[in-house]
Amino acid sequence: MAFPIRKLLMVSLLSALGSAGARAAEQSHFEHFITRDGAALKDGARLFRFAGIHAPELHRIEDDARGTCKADPRGWGQYFKWPTAEEQENWIKALVQTGAKAQRVYVLSVQQENDTACGRETHILAPATPDGMPRLNETAMKVYDNMIAEADKQGLRLILPFIDHWWWWGGREQLAAFYDEKPEDFYRTDSKTYRAYQDVIRQVITRTNSITGRHYYDEKAIMAWETGNELENTNADFLHQTAAWIRKWAPHQLIVDGTYKKVNDFALNDPNVDIISNHYYTNAGNNHPEQVRKDLEAIGGKKVYLVGEFGLLDQKDLNAIMQSIVHTEVNGAQAAGGFIWGFRGHRHDGGFYWHKEYTGHYSYHLPGFPVEGKANQEMEVVNLVRTASAQMAGLSEAPALPVPQAPKLRESNSPFAINWMGSPVGRYYDVERATQAQGPWTRVGKDLSDGKNEWDPAKMSLFRDDYRSLTPGKTYYYRVIAKNESGQSVPSNVIRLEHTQKNLPPVITLQDMLSTTIDKGVQLNAAWQDDNLPEPKASVAWSHDGRNNVHFCDSSKAETRVWFSAPGEYALTFTADDGLLKSSKTVKVSVKPAAGPGPADYCNFSGGTLDVSQGKLNFTKRDKDTLAIGEDGFLGPFAHDGDSVSWRINAPWDGKFTLHVKFNGKWGGKKNSFIVNGGTPISIEFPPTDEQGQTMDVPVALRAGDNTISFGKFSGDWGYMFIKSIEVTAE
Repeated sequence: MAFPIRKLLMVSLLSALGSAGARAAEQSHFEHFITRDGAALKDGARLFRFAGIHAPELHRIEDDARGTCKADPRGWGQYFKWPTAEEQENWIKALVQTGAKAQRVYVLSVQQENDTACGRETHILAPATPDGMPRLNETAMKVYDNMIAEADKQGLRLILPFIDHWWWWGGREQLAAFYDEKPEDFYRTDSKTYRAYQDVIRQVITRTNSITGRHYYDEKAIMAWETGNELENTNADFLHQTAAWIRKWAPHQLIVDGTYKKVNDFALNDPNVDIISNHYYTNAGNNHPEQVRKDLEAIGGKKVYLVGEFGLLDQKDLNAIMQSIVHTEVNGAQAAGGFIWGFRGHRHDGGFYWHKEYTGHYSYHLPGFPVEGKANQEMEVVNLVRTASAQMAGLSEAPALPVPQAPKLRESNSPFAINWMGSPVGRYYDVERATQAQGPWTRVGKDLSDGKNEWDPAKMSLFRDDYRSLTPGKTYYYRVIAKNESGQSVPSNVIRLEHTQKNLPPVITLQDMLSTTIDKGVQLNAAWQDDNLPEPKASVAWSHDGRNNVHFCDSSKAETRVWFSAPGEYALTFTADDGLLKSSKTVKVSVKPAAGPGPADYCNFSGGTLDVSQGKLNFTKRDKDTLAIGEDGFLGPFAHDGDSVSWRINAPWDGKFTLHVKFNGKWGGKKNSFIVNGGTPISIEFPPTDEQGQTMDVPVALRAGDNTISFGKFSGDWGYMFIKSIEVTAE
């Protein structure tokens, strides 16, 4: 692209002045900025095309393992954290070493009212003074600096969007709240919110990277700036002024129109817009291969075309879309690239970050794991992306993975909790042990994987040594080797551990006395704790004193029911066995003659499915969001305090039951409650779902005979959930 000489001189002068007194900027690893040549991107004289798995969290992590923050009334509010520099390096290496040339990240996060209560930090902070401009959080921006520096070092081009249309990380709504304006004022160029948006753009683009010493507008790793994420209400004035403003500060970098679901003529005719982007999702009605041709025809070769996100489909459908991105051509124009949603990387201290979408799809892990990722079709998705990337480079198939680098073994105080940060393209790991720092080494763990989904660092470890093979009081040394189909890494660093843990028997908690009658049976509730040695599990069992009148519903469970075919005094023993040591405790049960007829089945019960039409509704008619049953059979949205539906349940005995709830979180994850027999509300955090909904199991305690179960919006609930039916069962 050609730029006015005067503008180039101005930016060069700003760069020189901004660097005065600072250390000299590092030399970029890239030779060229990415440029636009009509409908194509170029790296120097070479065509630049790319395929990848979208990596939204290179600069901010949704820590799903911690669950949702109860102080966030949205019901979805996550906990967040900043990635470590080692994590960012690892993730970018994983992307590049599996074939990625470019990557789009997620937006800059905007401060919102519940951040403090949830311990969250954001990139964009509220103004220090009324009507002032937003501030950048220096802690957050240093993480952003390192992302850019690492991308430059590893050879990855970045597409960086500014502000979100949505409120997931804080977006236009939260920016507008700084000035007591409405979310839609973001798109109005005479608003305070828009002026703040422009100032955020200026602050970011002119920032000096604390790692490289370069201004962001001089970073060749930054391929393009995007006006925002899914800015579906973009209008001509908004785009014209925003694109010109970005161009003023970043003349060497490209500009993406962040509009969603459509191609606007005013974007095609704007001289400062280089790339038209679209996202394909089922709820947008465009998640299919034909959308590529449709958008290319609409663009007509005037701009570059990018599929910024698509996904949440079966791998065959994803491949069909990706192959359409690779091969579809309209009058010589092709898509520059496309990104499948979405990727999460290695944790600093072992395992992977993960995210589960409302469709049930999980984030993908690199380089792909054939066992742990099977249900998520991980290998198929990773391979189809690698193939597409190779095809865009003129190859028929993806090249072999590089031999993995050494993993990073983390310090530990126990041989039963050993963790490492995985190699960027490591697929399996061997653990070796020695009694001296220099060896000789013995393999004690073979072909281990760190690719497990829903990794919880508070409860999980990648490797635990065999307790029986270790001598208490002795010192051991450990190292790890990464492997994939191309070979194995050099060994990791070595850690030293002294084995001091002694196995102890399980500790059992159990009532001393119980009483019942022949017609009722009784619930047994044993609890036990163990030191997780020699294994993190123990076998449990109930036994009795030899008489044939005792009938356990399931003697292998700590919590079960038992019934008796004759009155008398019985001794029931619960045993927990950890494999080396075991403990037992006995409860005495006094059984009286029957007080009435007994159930046909003392162990199993199903009350049948009760839909909402069989319940009693309680609500007040409102002008908006009145409780009603929709055509799909779901009752909702439980928007007002007191909105509820109640059912009568006849239970065969006192005890624990499971409530199976068919719900629909089509308006997002929310919190609503159940009340059983007028007791304390049982608060449930429901996840978002698609239109079909899903089933959740809720444990409840019922009494023998009549019970009332109510669902609704009670004190402290968020509301806006939909429910179709319930079923009560016991086994």
